[in-house]
Amino acid sequence: MSPVLAAQVRLIRAAADFIEQAGIEDLAVCPGPDEIVIQVPGHAGDIPARAAMVARLAAIAGCEPAPDHRPGTTRGWIFARGLFAGCPVRIYTPVTEEP
Repeated sequence: MSPVLAAQVRLIRAAADFIEQAGIEDLAVCPGPDEIVIQVPGHAGDIPARAAMVARLAAIAGCEPAPDHRPGTTRGWIFARGLFAGCPVRIYTPVTEEP
C-alpha cells in the first residue's frame, strides 16, 4: 500500500472511531487528505444544541470551541480544531443565518 493511501485509510478509520466515540447522529463527516472535517449541520438542532454538540466533539479532540464572526454566507460559525488518534480534526457549525 502506498504511503498516501495508507494515510487516507488511517484518516477514514480515525474519523469512524471519532464519530463512534462521540455518539452523535446526523453529522457531516469528511476525512480529507490531511484532516478530519466534521460539520454539525443546521438541521441537527437549534443553535444552543449545535453549540453543545461542537463542545462535546471538541472535548474528544482535546480542544475548545470558539466563535468566528467573519462575514460570509452565515455571518457566524463556531469552530474547534484539535487532534484525534494523531489526526487533525476541524469541527464547525453555523450559528446565525443570513437574512
